[in-house]
Amino acid sequence: MSVDKAIREMVRDEVHSAVAPLVDAIQRLQANGDIVQRLSAALGGGGGRSATRLLLSAGRGGKGRRTRGPRGSNDRGCALQGCKRPARSKGYCAAHYQKFRMLARTHRLPSDWVDHAAPGSVKDVVLPRGRAGAKALAEARKR
Repeated sequence: MSVDKAIREMVRDEVHSAVAPLVDAIQRLQANGDIVQRLSAALGGGGGRSATRLLLSAGRGGKGRRTRGPRGSNDRGCALQGCKRPARSKGYCAAHYQKFRMLARTHRLPSDWVDHAAPGSVKDVVLPRGRAGAKALAEARKR
């Protein structure tokens, strides 16, 4: 046996011993994927991605990464009249919730702007801009 062949066999054995756990893990994942697809089909799902994710996350005890639902999963609309966006926090869409927070922080929150207001039940507030806005903000801070 030549030195070249001996070195090649040593390298091959080292690579094989290093890669063997990865090969086993990949084979287990493929076997689990087949099981998930069979379970999904048996449960009436089309083997879709969401059913697979649901079945795979069931083994984690519910401690997986939190994700937002698909768009349109929230059927509740924003509390402001005429706003068509879905509610995200305390009954308001993202933009109006930021306005809600700013109004509360500057002590200018109208009485009908309440937490978890019914959709379409709150009248919008037009805030003054420029010099008038600065003056109104200063007066609100004095209170």
